[in-house]
Amino acid sequence: MSKAIGTWFEGATVSKTPSLAPDARCSLLLFYHYAAPPLNPTSLGALKTFLQTLTTTNELGGRLRVAAEGLNCTISGTHATVRAFSQQLSEWIPTSALPSSTAPFATVDFKFIDDLPPDRAFKDCKILPVNELVFYGVSATDAPLSKGGVHLEPKEYHEKMKEPNTVIIDVRNSYEADIGKFNGQDGAVYIDPKMRKSTDFKAWLDKPETQEQLTGKKVLMYCTGGVRCERASALLKTNMGDKVSKERDRSEGPSRRTAVKESEQCRHPLALTLPSPLGPGSVPAPGRD
Repeated sequence: MSKAIGTWFEGATVSKTPSLAPDARCSLLLFYHYAAPPLNPTSLGALKTFLQTLTTTNELGGRLRVAAEGLNCTISGTHATVRAFSQQLSEWIPTSALPSSTAPFATVDFKFIDDLPPDRAFKDCKILPVNELVFYGVSATDAPLSKGGVHLEPKEYHEKMKEPNTVIIDVRNSYEADIGKFNGQDGAVYIDPKMRKSTDFKAWLDKPETQEQLTGKKVLMYCTGGVRCERASALLKTNMGDKVSKERDRSEGPSRRTAVKESEQCRHPLALTLPSPLGPGSVPAPGRD
């Protein structure tokens, strides 16, 4: 049975999750996805109900941030149940959608981490309605994702790090940055905005010294799972426009060419070599992004 969890997240619910058997292995599922177009109020309500049913049926724990713009989730269960969740979510289509509509989460890039001890599983499941998947305190009109950075594969990202006139902005909080970070490879200069929370990013970006530091540069960004870079790169491009980065013409036409003029972000940051004192095989803390 689920229950409300107070006024901080209006409409949020929490339900206890059955413990895994002592000899079972835990699997984690991590993903975020921006729905295009955003969900209307009817579809958003249907999604929350669907997630409650899906997590209860599969006895899943975790944290699910739900917004009209999409989902940002860390979920625990068994090898079979987290994959059952991902499959059913990929196929979900709101009942209010037009017959020609496609499933809004059909192209989610799911990340699975398997074979963990059972005590890594969440003890409850929280479904949290939010306005932003990552709270930057800006609206989609102030920083539309269409103006965001270009996604790079790990090899491309590392090659970019070697280029001169390039900076790398760490979009994580200062605690995470202290644990491990990228250092520039022969070219790129690492920048830590020293944020306590994501809402600090806009204030840092608005500083004259930040504007001077970024003007004329090619900008790379990274975080833990990618979701923070999405809105941050859009905010950077919206605020600074053509002052940052040079055009990289890897386009197939004029519309694409506009999007590559830009701050660039890593598509699979978890696949990159990020120093960590946690040791080989460690996994990110649930819900960090």
